[in-house]
Amino acid sequence: MNNRFEPGSRGAESAHPSPAKTILVIEDSDDDLTLMKLMFRRSRILNPLQCVRNVNDAICYLKGEGIYSDRNAFPLPTMLLIDLHLEDGSGFDILRWIREHRPKSPLALVVLSGSDLNAFQRAYDLGADSFLTKPLRFEDFQNMVSHVRGIKLTQTQEGYVLELE
Repeated sequence: MNNRFEPGSRGAESAHPSPAKTILVIEDSDDDLTLMKLMFRRSRILNPLQCVRNVNDAICYLKGEGIYSDRNAFPLPTMLLIDLHLEDGSGFDILRWIREHRPKSPLALVVLSGSDLNAFQRAYDLGADSFLTKPLRFEDFQNMVSHVRGIKLTQTQEGYVLELE
């Protein structure tokens, strides 16, 4: 199942000279998705968000296969937020796939999980750029969007857009 939500208003998106790049959220918890949506809104980040719930859909999205083949509806993301614990595998599976089949566009990879230090190191070893612990705290989220490697925050009149450096 695919959930799409956009934190920014439609008017704000049309005000940008180039469309804001998509952020792909790979998360199977409705509660965590709701919290993440709230954090993007509260941070005034205008990038459109796409959501998939499992490893298979994440890889299909990145490959542009199946229901994700329309790149106008499902553009390559600038950033991935990857939960480590998914219904059909783990976020490590996604990180390994990205490492082997790097998509055409550059990606910032942010891993979401509990406070397991071994998971942090393993995620970084597989190419993660940042890590957020659950339950998500607004201060940690705001710090991540401000400082994740390879991403810059560009301010607009309506809010902020995450872009590749």
